[in-house]
Amino acid sequence: MKGLVNIAVVLLVTTSMFACCRPDETEVGGKGGNATLKVTPQHHGKDIPNSKVMIKYNTQELPSAYDEEVSTTNENGKPVATFTSLKKGNYYIYAKGYDSSIGQDVVGGIPYTVTVENTQNITVPVTEGQHL
Repeated sequence: MKGLVNIAVVLLVTTSMFACCRPDETEVGGKGGNATLKVTPQHHGKDIPNSKVMIKYNTQELPSAYDEEVSTTNENGKPVATFTSLKKGNYYIYAKGYDSSIGQDVVGGIPYTVTVENTQNITVPVTEGQHL
């Protein structure tokens, strides 16, 4: 019986040590980190130049408002919107533009999670639809 009590005490102490010393693992997306997102809108695999790309920090759901908006610029022959100084965490990325090959506006968005603070290239699929 004494052996069971000793095992229980050791388990309790060990569990307490891990619980009190573990850092908060919740990452809150937003400014203040070292991640860079390079975003290219595409419609059926075709890059959409002259687009606007918006980002909402700390969400994975389509928001009603965005924290930042960037127009694409030509980068090595590709339209890219660049978001810098982001932290690890969740984001929602939304793009809108015009596909000249079909003569229509195209829009779309995706949830995205930054797990490593480095430069990441992202393609956002867009399709015919209504702008927010």
